[in-house]
Amino acid sequence: MRFWSRWIINVTNMSKEVSPLKTKSKLKKRMKLFLYALLFIGALVCLTTGKTKAYIMPAEQLADMMIKNFSGFKTLVVTQATHLVTPEDLETQMILEEKIWLKSDGFHHSELINLPEDWDAMATGLTSGRPSTDMAFRRIFMASDKKTIMALLSEMGINLDATAFTRFDGVIVYRLGDKDAEAPKLLIEKENFRPLLLSYRLLKEPGPKSVTVRFDDYREVAGGWYPYKIEIFTGGNLEERYFAMDLQVNTPIDSSIFWRHEKQNH
Repeated sequence: MRFWSRWIINVTNMSKEVSPLKTKSKLKKRMKLFLYALLFIGALVCLTTGKTKAYIMPAEQLADMMIKNFSGFKTLVVTQATHLVTPEDLETQMILEEKIWLKSDGFHHSELINLPEDWDAMATGLTSGRPSTDMAFRRIFMASDKKTIMALLSEMGINLDATAFTRFDGVIVYRLGDKDAEAPKLLIEKENFRPLLLSYRLLKEPGPKSVTVRFDDYREVAGGWYPYKIEIFTGGNLEERYFAMDLQVNTPIDSSIFWRHEKQNH
């Protein structure tokens, strides 16, 4: 009995000696797990808050996404109210009614219609040399394929190798073209790939002019989208506003109207 009692006492004493060691070991393990957890959380915070470079589509892909908004347009006939603006006070000095014919292979023609009876030489002089008669900006809505739109943007002097994200009127947009404020560029809304601004150089006598076009009030028509409000700036000054009143899509157009336009220009 004495033997067994001594053995039990010795075992009890050994357990008392080992217990603090086990406790320390457990504490170390818990500390390690705690540190690992802190490191893991820190790594997640770095990944979520760190700056990462977002993917920016190349110009060719952006152009292709953009023209899907207008790819169904083969012809357009637009009747619009044309507001001629005084650059000094941005007041409308004259409102004209204008009709524009557009065809997908690059043909275009415009005429002033329903002119008032007192239309005179002064008014004719006022409307001559209008920037809208170039119509280059309207061609982006008639580009039927990626090759056509890329060639058009290149002709406008837009650097198609330069693409980036930026903001325009509080909206995130893709920028095609150089960052410089005076450089030709195209701004495309990120969410729906509609053009919001186009800037290019218009080659006219007595010298080239910088033209900026702002597109607004897009409305769905015949499965596509068209801006019912357009503003034209030349040399940084607002000169004209257009408000679409009627839009006819894919109606047949007599080709002779385009030949008549060409003869008037020569």
